[in-house]
Amino acid sequence: SKMVGIIFLVLVIFYLLVPELLVVIMSFSSGQFLQFPPPGLSLQWYRAFFSDPSWYGAAWTSIQIGIVTTILSTILGTLAAYGLNRSLPRLRSTLTMVILTPITFPVIVVAIATYLGLLKLGLLGSMIGIVLAHTIGAIGYVIVIVSATLANFDPALERAAMSMRANPLRTFIRVTLPLIRPGIIGGAVFAFLASFDEVVVTSLVAGFSIRTLPLKMWENIRNQIDPTIAAVSSLLILIPVLCLIGLYVAGWRSAPGLQRAGPAAAA
Repeated sequence: SKMVGIIFLVLVIFYLLVPELLVVIMSFSSGQFLQFPPPGLSLQWYRAFFSDPSWYGAAWTSIQIGIVTTILSTILGTLAAYGLNRSLPRLRSTLTMVILTPITFPVIVVAIATYLGLLKLGLLGSMIGIVLAHTIGAIGYVIVIVSATLANFDPALERAAMSMRANPLRTFIRVTLPLIRPGIIGGAVFAFLASFDEVVVTSLVAGFSIRTLPLKMWENIRNQIDPTIAAVSSLLILIPVLCLIGLYVAGWRSAPGLQRAGPAAAA
């Protein structure tokens, strides 16, 4: 019945959210160790994060890498998805399978392959190398999401725009891009999250001089566990929540414009 389905859904959501909620609660602990329930409430571990250069420096490094990775992945992934959408079905399936191997293969396999490739290029331990490594994995999310948007795109709109003397580039910029914008934004969000959260590939290609936030967390867990980890984890939980809210708002605001978009945009 409908009620059984609702109860099951609530239980699943509860099961998925409880670990995150426990981490958030422990991040406000006044104690010196991770424990639940906390002996008291305090913001000391958030202050410890923002007052420690090694912590906020690692966070800033992750943000920088994530932004550059997002830009590269969004541009390349959107163009790749557009090209795949215009190719023959059999060729499209083969190319899609090849392009998506970084997100379908075991991450350790991808990490080793990326390490060997960057070693040949002499880019290990550099920001450029990390960005390239993250882009290899993040671009697949952009392709999947933009391809899903293009599946509902009507090519007749492009033909109508070209019939009004719009060249292919103008048609793509003025007609196609506005209509697939929600997919591009969604792909960009997931590309940023994939880069910001990456730890396995980064641990192999970053060397000893560059530390992203996930790497810093991993080192801290291995050497010294304190509630600062819970505070950082809470901030990491907040980031995707804000990104998804922004994605929802962007999609909601663009809906009326998408309904009005069409060949007239090429005029």
